[in-house]
Amino acid sequence: MDPSFSYFLNFPHLNPMLFQNCYAPNYSSLPSPSIPYFKEETPTKAKYQRTWSKLQVEEVFNLSIQYCQNNNKVLEELTLNDFGIISIGLSQSPEQVMLKVKEIVANGTLRPGKWSQAEDDMLAELVRRFGSKWGKIAGLLNAEVHNRLNIRNSKTCKERWNNYLNPNINRGPWTEEEDTILLEGFLSHGNKWSVIAKMVPGRIEGLVKNRIKSLIHKLEHELDEKDSVFDKIKAQIDLKKTFQARFNVGSANIVNEKGI
Repeated sequence: MDPSFSYFLNFPHLNPMLFQNCYAPNYSSLPSPSIPYFKEETPTKAKYQRTWSKLQVEEVFNLSIQYCQNNNKVLEELTLNDFGIISIGLSQSPEQVMLKVKEIVANGTLRPGKWSQAEDDMLAELVRRFGSKWGKIAGLLNAEVHNRLNIRNSKTCKERWNNYLNPNINRGPWTEEEDTILLEGFLSHGNKWSVIAKMVPGRIEGLVKNRIKSLIHKLEHELDEKDSVFDKIKAQIDLKKTFQARFNVGSANIVNEKGI
């Protein structure tokens, strides 16, 4: 027998006769070509940028003053066409430049968002008359003080009143008892700040939200690996209650000793 033919018979997978009995050789699968891994890039959120920086406010005001001097005009009487010329080369539109200059003139300062005493007095009067109708209050304030320019809106009026002018709001230091109530409220209601604010009379929603976040941020830095932030909050509440109870007992003993 031809040696090459005997070599052929010794390897069944090369023998075509074996396929007549429906024999199918067991070929191992070939390795798949390696496909490079491309990580899907998620679009990054654009960072918020203020419309005006401090230097830009100073620049546009100086440009407006210079324009008035060169054209014998009064700052308060400049029109949109004038601000179209002033805004050439600036990143802000003529409308934005006009509103900013009008705001500076009305407030008497270059500080952004600064409220004048006349605005504060009128805001207090409007709140007394209309309560918390902030949209209506903003409209009347703009019409009276800002020549109907949209300098103030409902949000800024509400924040100005609640954060600075409302005499019924407690802006003093937070007490241990209030902190305990806030933490208990957070465990029960989560981030429902308006609900929690009702648990501490004299405090508004914004102040409550900031205080709770400050307390939690402080607790997070004290966490052990095995503890969760909620466990730490519960432990902090128990600690504050224990301290308060001991303080009350000590105060009562002092009063009894003095015979008061």
